Amino acid sequence: MDSVNLSTAAVAGVLSFLSPCVLPLIPGYISFISGVSLQDLRQTASRDILWRTFVGSVWFVIGFSAVFIALGASATVVGQLLLQKISVLRQAAGVVIIVFGLHLTGIVRIPFL
Repeated sequence: MDSVNLSTAAVAGVLSFLSPCVLPLIPGYISFISGVSLQDLRQTASRDILWRTFVGSVWFVIGFSAVFIALGASATVVGQLLLQKISVLRQAAGVVIIVFGLHLTGIVRIPFL
């Protein structure tokens, strides 16, 4: 799969948002982000409360996105570094497997294992 159409990604996002696993969580998130209970939000839907909810939601999305973008970028960097040292890692993994095999057979005893 080379690329995903923007409309396909948008439809998939809306469907995942409306799924039975996610949709019931939305009122709780909105209440937590805004600091206003759902009952207060329903009774007094003032501009101040709605604006605070909107701004809190935007900051939540920005923070959530930043964390996952940082995790994805760091995973890419770590993966690239590991690929550069793959031959050394294979040899080290082979040595570890041999040592564990010797421990398992009882030839070599490793006290903390």
